[in-house]
Amino acid sequence: MYFDDKIIILNSKATTKEEALTEIGNLMREKNSVKQNFLENVLKREEVYPTGLSVNGIGIAIPHTDSEYVNKSQLGFMSLENPVVFNEMGTLDKEVKVNLIFMLALKEAHEQLNMLQQLVEMFQNKEVITALFEVKTEQEFIDLISTQNLD
Repeated sequence: MYFDDKIIILNSKATTKEEALTEIGNLMREKNSVKQNFLENVLKREEVYPTGLSVNGIGIAIPHTDSEYVNKSQLGFMSLENPVVFNEMGTLDKEVKVNLIFMLALKEAHEQLNMLQQLVEMFQNKEVITALFEVKTEQEFIDLISTQNLD
């Protein structure tokens, strides 16, 4: 359900947080999952409420914005060839080198907390994170994520 539009970018060559978010945000827009101003609002929110996390030695970011900018609930996934710098969640001055991005586009406000909890729980599983880090094809990603019960 959350990956129906296959918003999946593997081994992006983005070199900054802004480039990475723009690449995945534009793909969400092309698939009509989000409204025109979604990306702009993700970027604004990320400056005030950073979403970088370091889990099991791997940097992950979970950028998102309000449901009013979403057409239909989808998650986007991006792996990066080289890490990009995000600020750590809960701080404005501690940096995290991020290799994996899960961009949330959730239509219902109540979905957001639930999805964040499910993702963080998934991130605690070192085998899953390592597998995500090593995924080479869109189908490998879909197969792996389908075992995680993201609902």
